[in-house]
Amino acid sequence: MTGQSILNYLSKKYNEIYLIEDWEENPSLDEIDRFGIKVHVNPQINTELLSRVSDVYSSPGIPIHHKALSLASKHKIKISSDIEEFLKKNKSIKVLITGTNGKTSTCHILETLLTSVLSDLKIVSIGNIGKPVLNYIDDDIDISIIEVSSFQLELLNEVKFDIGLLLNIEEDHLDRHADIEDYRNVKNSVLKNADINISYNDKNLFSKRFINYKTIILPDELAESSIFNSWLSHDIENLKASVAVLELLIERFIKSSFKNINLSAELEKAFNQFKKFPHRFELLEMVGGVNFINDSKATNLDATLKAISAANELEQVEDIFLICGGDLKGQEITSKQLQEIKSLKKVFIFGKDKKLIFNTLRPYVHCLIVHDLKEAVREAVKFSKDDDCVLFSPACSSLDMFKDYKDRGETFKRIIKDLKDE
Repeated sequence: MTGQSILNYLSKKYNEIYLIEDWEENPSLDEIDRFGIKVHVNPQINTELLSRVSDVYSSPGIPIHHKALSLASKHKIKISSDIEEFLKKNKSIKVLITGTNGKTSTCHILETLLTSVLSDLKIVSIGNIGKPVLNYIDDDIDISIIEVSSFQLELLNEVKFDIGLLLNIEEDHLDRHADIEDYRNVKNSVLKNADINISYNDKNLFSKRFINYKTIILPDELAESSIFNSWLSHDIENLKASVAVLELLIERFIKSSFKNINLSAELEKAFNQFKKFPHRFELLEMVGGVNFINDSKATNLDATLKAISAANELEQVEDIFLICGGDLKGQEITSKQLQEIKSLKKVFIFGKDKKLIFNTLRPYVHCLIVHDLKEAVREAVKFSKDDDCVLFSPACSSLDMFKDYKDRGETFKRIIKDLKDE
């Protein structure tokens, strides 16, 4: 999606484009002619090619050590990205949100909150959320909420924007980044280039206006609210981060103190019809007396540990059976605090790194290696009884066996539906 949006944008600025596409079967290549300019697909990457190039734009899926990017850097050709182009060209207030976990959920929560409280403004949620920013670059927008991954931040040059929100940093994508320190530095760059910093700890790394969103105090009555009493602890954390952003924007657009708004009433109004995105601790229909939870978006161990904690918060749930597995992406899972695993009844493991996960978890809980997701579900159901919970929270990337986490989650839901129909 990002690649297509970049090509569409550049086709309006340039007469000739050289397109490097490592996936030569990409069906989007069949649509190249519709851009109406000369597009050279997969020319030889060498000095002669770079001598004809003025700018290089990279999609975030491309590692920075790719031959084309390395050669461009060597020849001092500017490497840019869609996010950077949007930050420079669009006139909106820009809020960049990143973190290992919770980015998309926080964007969704923040968009819902701002749209309700600042109802006269045009507010969009774009970026890594699944809406390429260049599709909105010429729009008249008041506030842009932009989800950015570590890959997108890595491509970002020194360009300023309004608010940087860093939700958390846990081990992830260590197959792409050199080590956890490199990953942490990339994530922290969302604060370095922002005028105002919002973060999850008390460290004001760049001596700017700073808010620790965890210190935000929500109204006591929310705990009794029919809307919020079912929200899990990590959802409440994302809500606090969103309220921190709201506080800054109230000052900017309403020229009033945040203390003058009735926060409880505003939150009740904003989230009256709120629905979470799927595949994020998604409670499915009970089948045969057993609860099923689809948490396919959990692509790292920290997200899965939070899901286990959240499952333990649920009322009327007895034993919890975890299904996990896939590609660990270089996570050092043996260094994690895994006491939460002890609360599980059994763990069913499949996928590329199943043996490593099995050896790591079995000192804490009974584990079983299975062939695939379907076998994992059937084995979990075999052991479970009424009011037990089967939690699908993989702790891994999906790409070893599925198209993406959505495909993985939909597969899980189809398996559950088939169980119901039997």
